[in-house]
Amino acid sequence: MKTFIEKVASDNREYMQSLIEENQRLGKLVAELEIERDHRLQHEAALQERLEAIEAESRRYSERYVEVEQQNTNLANLYVASYQLNGTLDRTRVIAAIQEIVINLIGSEELAIWEVDDELQILKLIGSFGIDVEEWAGVLVGSGMIGAVAQTGARFVATEALFAPEGREETLTACIPLKLDDKVVGVIGIFRLLQQKQGLEDIDYELFDLLGSHAASALFCTALFQRCGERVS
Repeated sequence: MKTFIEKVASDNREYMQSLIEENQRLGKLVAELEIERDHRLQHEAALQERLEAIEAESRRYSERYVEVEQQNTNLANLYVASYQLNGTLDRTRVIAAIQEIVINLIGSEELAIWEVDDELQILKLIGSFGIDVEEWAGVLVGSGMIGAVAQTGARFVATEALFAPEGREETLTACIPLKLDDKVVGVIGIFRLLQQKQGLEDIDYELFDLLGSHAASALFCTALFQRCGERVS
């Protein structure tokens, strides 16, 4: 009887020991799996972080590509505009080129081009689109915003002005002096922008600068050429 009890006790001890060992083995396995899981999560987090960095870099490259493409387009537009103004001595074509630049590149179908008559101190309308020709046929130098631009040679942009123009100049968006050196020989008035255009952009200011110098010289040269032709004939 004693031998049987001792055997049962021994078997129980062996069984308990095996359970303890199995529990330790399972605990070690769980610990290893948790470490593996943590490593996997860290690896996945690192991959996610790298993926986000790559996506951000890709967006930057895409945005930069769009910027470069826009810059190339702007440069092409400036070149075309410059060529249109300087590629002819035909006065009608120069005026048409100015109108095309304002309509297609700046984005306004309401514009006027005046030349300064020094003797009469008046701006004479020589080209227009989308405005009342009779109303704008002549503007006194120094009168209103347009006349002030002709007098001072300072460009007017409505969004930068301290005071909004009134009366018939109420819709004036920009007024560009055409200058040879420091002498104002003409003025371009740009009224309402096209409906789809939200406002002036950087390229528009570059076109203002181009028109201010190149349109002035082109009109002066064509006028001079015209007078020479009249004398010869």
